[in-house]
Amino acid sequence: MAKKKKKDNPNIKPLGYRQKLLTELKARYPYYNLKSNLLGGLFLLGLILTIWEIYIYRVTFISVYIPLSIWILTGVLMTPILKQTFNIYCFNPYTPGQTTMFFHYFYNIISFGGILVFLFMWTNQTFNDKSKSIITAQIISYGHFAKSRRSCGEPYADIIYKDEEKELVFPCDTEIEKYSRVYIEVAKGLFGFDVITDKTLIEGQW
Repeated sequence: MAKKKKKDNPNIKPLGYRQKLLTELKARYPYYNLKSNLLGGLFLLGLILTIWEIYIYRVTFISVYIPLSIWILTGVLMTPILKQTFNIYCFNPYTPGQTTMFFHYFYNIISFGGILVFLFMWTNQTFNDKSKSIITAQIISYGHFAKSRRSCGEPYADIIYKDEEKELVFPCDTEIEKYSRVYIEVAKGLFGFDVITDKTLIEGQW
């Protein structure tokens, strides 16, 4: 008795080239999904810490070029080290096995640059010398950030501290136009960059 030929399931589509390559990568590299998810988690962590670092920068008397240089240079230096790893575990369905260099730099700047610059700024702020100096600074200009769905358009005031201009940001409901000076308490950070520990606006006429 002849055996019946098994019919193919019409609902099962043959794997395409990209799916086949992804399946091969998973078979070739143990814990592929776990490692891929770890890289994704690292990017998310770096992004969150980068945002946190911006708030620390706002209360730190430091040139913007210092944290910006740490942020970018860290990512650039990490790119050749992790190039192969990134190509393997950050699967690109359009160019399987390889990713354009822009995404390499973007990922490493946000991930590793974000983590390192946050640690630098956070350490300087947290481990300050605790001895505070008190100054009253004249407001030289003021304004509001642009409003958006996620931002109320915080008011800000510019002051001069040690011959350098610094932008101070205040809560949304602050009527910045009423104030002419600001009282600030400053502590020296671990790496020598002064940190604002408290600030109070003082009413007055411009």
